[in-house]
Amino acid sequence: MKRNAMGLMLTLAMTAGLIAGCSGNVANTMLKKSSEGENAAAEDVQVVTVWSDNAHEQSVRDAQIEEFNNTIGKQEGIRIDYTVYGSDYSDVINVALMANDGPDLFRPSSNTFAKYVSAGYAVPISELKGSDSLLSKYDEDDLLIGDQIFGGKVYTLPYSLQSYKMIINKDLFDKAGINVYPKTWDDVRKDAKLITDASNGDAYGYFLALQSGWTLDHYIYSVASASLGHFGYDAVSGTYRYSDGLPIIENILGMIEDGSVFPGYENMDADTARAQFAEGKVGIAMAASFDVAVYTEQFPAECNWVVCDPPAIDSSGYGYKEMVTPVDLLAVAKKSLDAKDTSKIARVLEWFYADENLVEMYEKGMYLPYRKEVLDMAADSEVKGWKEFATFQGNQFIIRMADPKGVISYEGLSARETLTKLFSGGYSEDAATVLQDLDERLNGGLAQLDDEIINEYVAPPNYKVERD
Repeated sequence: MKRNAMGLMLTLAMTAGLIAGCSGNVANTMLKKSSEGENAAAEDVQVVTVWSDNAHEQSVRDAQIEEFNNTIGKQEGIRIDYTVYGSDYSDVINVALMANDGPDLFRPSSNTFAKYVSAGYAVPISELKGSDSLLSKYDEDDLLIGDQIFGGKVYTLPYSLQSYKMIINKDLFDKAGINVYPKTWDDVRKDAKLITDASNGDAYGYFLALQSGWTLDHYIYSVASASLGHFGYDAVSGTYRYSDGLPIIENILGMIEDGSVFPGYENMDADTARAQFAEGKVGIAMAASFDVAVYTEQFPAECNWVVCDPPAIDSSGYGYKEMVTPVDLLAVAKKSLDAKDTSKIARVLEWFYADENLVEMYEKGMYLPYRKEVLDMAADSEVKGWKEFATFQGNQFIIRMADPKGVISYEGLSARETLTKLFSGGYSEDAATVLQDLDERLNGGLAQLDDEIINEYVAPPNYKVERD
């Protein structure tokens, strides 16, 4: 892909405060593409099943789908059957895809999607009749090999961009007498203990959610990208460097030792942990941009929360640009090819990616759109905390490249499993030894790949992660 073109697109898309306009009516816009005539007879209605775990946007998405089913769907003989799963989603979708008895469309996980593609559980979007209209909206040079493109074919498309910040409970900071918000991970540990001590068991300084492994990626390494220059996998060197995050890991282990982490974290999933923050029982939470919707829609926060820049790894501050993640919305399951009319599945996929739908999501503080065209249609969002997630110090940000974890084989635990075991006290070795071993095992897997494959995951010379 041409990363310089992507960088230009992102610069235009993420400029805060320059977005103006108004959102259109989704049904009216999409109905222009519908054929004239009578509504399809009931026996001609094709049900398209869609599975996701995006709970933060469910209320808005359900309303959009209801509108579709009552308008476009009736006109074209389509009904969307949409299901949102919780923390069990990865297990549910895995079993369903293996049995070829799941949804037609599903939200892909970056942690497993490459394996689904390799196993044939997911198929290219182009396999759906009539998918050219959606694919034509994207320049393949701006898609990531190993994320959206596999074997030269497009399997999914970027929908939004994900940024990472820190959210603090101002009420608990005030109660603990803390007037300056944490700037480093050392500060996070210190303040977490002060908050915990001042709360007398009613609140704690920090939360972990070890039953949701993705939080270990996003709330630790992605949050720390401006300090590390990578997110565990370093695309510039083409190697895994989880050990660079040792000071962060040691501070988190220190908070566990201090008793500053909300109890029961070993068996807590992300929703449970974030609900505790929303109830005012946690002082500091790392967060992704979708957490704005979590704390305004899914679990409306009862505390006075403030969005801050991510903590730096030490007092030297940020040496690198913040990395933002391109997030894919839906992929196509193999089962969809057995449908009576795959063009109706393509129609639903295109509708989910419709600019007008995403405008509403943006304005309600749920997604930072990937495509600039969407921002040109949108009004500024007034949702609490949203502007902060779309603002970077000095505009210093870059799109992260794909992680080859889905195409390598190695011995032992994955990165998420390793961190989970480490925070659960499962190792006799110290953190430095555990992280070094993790890097060696993952890099051993990389060494087994053909150069042609691994080169797709290595950044070109013009991919500059250092701050200007």
